Amino acid sequence: MKTIVKIFAAAAVAALCCLTACDRHQPYRPNNTSGTENQGGNQPGGGGNTPGGGGGTTVKAKLRTDWVIQYKGREDYTETNGYVSRVERFHIEAPDAAYYLIRTINPDVFQENYGTDVVKFFQDEQGYLEQDAQYYNEKVTDYLYNQSPQDLLFDLIRHGDWQGYVIGFDNKGKITGEYAKCDFTVREDNPTPDYTKWIGSWKVSGPDPDGRIVSYDIEISSSEANYAYFVDKWETGSSIANNPDGTVMDGEGDWFESFFERSNGAMYFTSQYRQTYEEDGVTYDEFLFGNIYYNGRLVEKGEYVIPEEGLDIAAAIMTETDNSKAEINGCAITAYMTDNDQNGYETAFTSMQYYADDGNQLLKFNLNVPQFPLTMERTASGSHAIARKAAAFKPAASKRALKQHTQLRDVQRKDSHQTQRAVARKAEGTVRK
Repeated sequence: MKTIVKIFAAAAVAALCCLTACDRHQPYRPNNTSGTENQGGNQPGGGGNTPGGGGGTTVKAKLRTDWVIQYKGREDYTETNGYVSRVERFHIEAPDAAYYLIRTINPDVFQENYGTDVVKFFQDEQGYLEQDAQYYNEKVTDYLYNQSPQDLLFDLIRHGDWQGYVIGFDNKGKITGEYAKCDFTVREDNPTPDYTKWIGSWKVSGPDPDGRIVSYDIEISSSEANYAYFVDKWETGSSIANNPDGTVMDGEGDWFESFFERSNGAMYFTSQYRQTYEEDGVTYDEFLFGNIYYNGRLVEKGEYVIPEEGLDIAAAIMTETDNSKAEINGCAITAYMTDNDQNGYETAFTSMQYYADDGNQLLKFNLNVPQFPLTMERTASGSHAIARKAAAFKPAASKRALKQHTQLRDVQRKDSHQTQRAVARKAEGTVRK
């Protein structure tokens, strides 16, 4: 069990815009979804047979035999900025549909959450879009398609069995109940030598804020060839079970995903949702987030956590030709500490760690996480099988987890200088005894 350190807002909560200078990747929930994300809210819309929770109109499912969704496989696609993305191609036909939406879902997850009720699935998707539209002051139809027939390219989907849906919407952005469905299987790519060089056992070390060396004996294994890894044994271990100031973190604890970048062979650590669990009657959403140190120009100086998913926190680069050593450095970020800050604060992530969100505040697990740069030294090649429990499917997590993980997104490689908004908290606290 992890020790939780409470984060108290010593200063007013500051709004940040984050400008990352590293490539962006998308974490996922194993056996659940495609891994792509969309800003959403914390409650799915609707219930019963009321789409999106509005109007009380009963919607019945109608399978359209003249609609088509066909998975056509993986391919490379060159973006407008020259970056080569690995994408999935789908062929879509939805004649006479005012609008439609494309969604994929793992069949086991669908069965667990919806049984045979496709309308409830459609209602939830409508609810997520309604919250997106409200949050961004847009219309639901801004998120929908209306051309038919057409081929669409989407972000890489994890290998395995999937169900694909074309979901019909009317001109008001409400589901009609009309749909098409296909079952398909995604095949994993063959791993490249550049990808496999990161697989194995490593000792990661660095000084904590007080200068003490903290080490993580981690295991890196394949999650999706040429795309993602599992990182086990980070920030866990018996020495810190009841001691947030421990220095050896070597247990069989939580895992997260890191991401391989084909263009430079580096491995990126990205902020992400990890799991939802209950402890002492309280439900927590667990995340991996990055921290920055602010110099106090506009608000109180000190360490701030940036609770935003999908940001590249740090990058690992090999430093030896035999792939035996590497260094992890924080990615650059420009932080706007207040809404009136026009210049921004150019800095870099200084550390990363697990946080828990109880719905009201962020909680730190440990006080002594190492600060970038970190060193990586290989202790064994290859990887052994690690038993891991897939994170429970949660259509949307807590208030802070404004992410919805059940859908595809159009492939548009984000420019590395795109500004994003997040919320920061002053990273101070005391250990819960």
